[in-house]
Amino acid sequence: MSEAIGARLQAKITLRLIVPIAIITFVNSIDRVNISYAGSAMSADLGLSPDQFGWGVSMFFLAYLLFQYVHVRLLRAWGIKRWIFVSMMLWGVSGFWMAHITSAAEFYAARFLLGMAEAGFAPGMTWLISQWAPPAMRARMLGGALVAVPLSMVLGGPLCGWLLEVSNPLGWPAWRYMFLLLTVPNVLLAVLAAFYLVDRPDKAHWLDGEERAWLAAEFARQEGTNDAPPRTVREIASDPWLWRCSLTWLLVMTGSYALVFWLPQLVRALDLGDSEFLIGSLSALPLLALAIGLVVNGRRSDRKGERLLHTGLPAAAAGVAMMIAALLPPGLPVLLLLCVAGLGIGAAQGVFWAIPGFVKLGGDKVPVGVIALISMFGTAGGIIGPWLTGVLVASEGNFSLAIALLASLLVLALPVIAWRGRANAGPSQA
Repeated sequence: MSEAIGARLQAKITLRLIVPIAIITFVNSIDRVNISYAGSAMSADLGLSPDQFGWGVSMFFLAYLLFQYVHVRLLRAWGIKRWIFVSMMLWGVSGFWMAHITSAAEFYAARFLLGMAEAGFAPGMTWLISQWAPPAMRARMLGGALVAVPLSMVLGGPLCGWLLEVSNPLGWPAWRYMFLLLTVPNVLLAVLAAFYLVDRPDKAHWLDGEERAWLAAEFARQEGTNDAPPRTVREIASDPWLWRCSLTWLLVMTGSYALVFWLPQLVRALDLGDSEFLIGSLSALPLLALAIGLVVNGRRSDRKGERLLHTGLPAAAAGVAMMIAALLPPGLPVLLLLCVAGLGIGAAQGVFWAIPGFVKLGGDKVPVGVIALISMFGTAGGIIGPWLTGVLVASEGNFSLAIALLASLLVLALPVIAWRGRANAGPSQA
């Protein structure tokens, strides 16, 4: 009977919570990448230099770093409904502003606003899922939500390309009309999410009493009764697991940029013709592998009840695959190795966010502030990876050294997160 309730609940939570979060995550990811498709025409219309365009892109990451803890405080004070509504409406305001910018200064400000608005989304959704998914099913739930990110990379190009070509009744430049249209799902989803999402299972109208009781019992069995007082900031800061998790996420996210930067260069170097459709399809293969890794490894990790090696080993395998690929001339073997790398990166990312709860970082319930701090290290990787790649490519004239160095960071993630991990799967023993 208990297994039947658990299976029914897993399906319900996936459909009623994970799928809506994945849809919002997809829109969130499109908001980040649409600038790359509008960039050329926008820069020409506004007279932006490459340096100014780069600064505008960087403004997003700067705001993202600065405002993560602001979002933590707002989420605690407001609850999920008001917080997600305000955050997503600001995404829409940023897109509306982008459709009307007339100068570099406005471009910087609009991108800064987007980073400010989106800064808390990833840690907020990670925290929300942890309130619903007991530890034994958490990795697959997190992976199910995160799969929207690589899918947005696969589908984002065709979607933005289509939006740049749709009938434009306003007579605007296509890039302005694209930004305007992309504000519509933000506004609609902001309203729907504010009405629909709830902080905890005991507030959900779509769960019956038996299902709520089963979830409460599973949380108590797997996490304890949570009677202990919450750990202080000083206690959490002195826990080695906080810094091991933060460093691991920095290594994984920085290293993954090797795949992001090299992939388009490689596919064009295969000399398979000028078909943009073929180039786009081949470029999507490693990202599709990444999505598969997210889902499959999350399920395996939940089934085995192990988190550390399920994060470290795939990350290291991805790094090794890319380092080998960096030594080979462009060709299909390199593309296959990048598919292996994508699979490993997705597998590592899909399980990673189950580690803080697994090692009881911050206590039986991981505070959202801890999630935000770890996430900030990954955001820093979004700054370090592109910068380091640019420096090395400028000095060497090719991508090989940059790819090899960034890939080595993925290999380092294994000893950082899994060294003596099986013997120390908790903060008191770390």
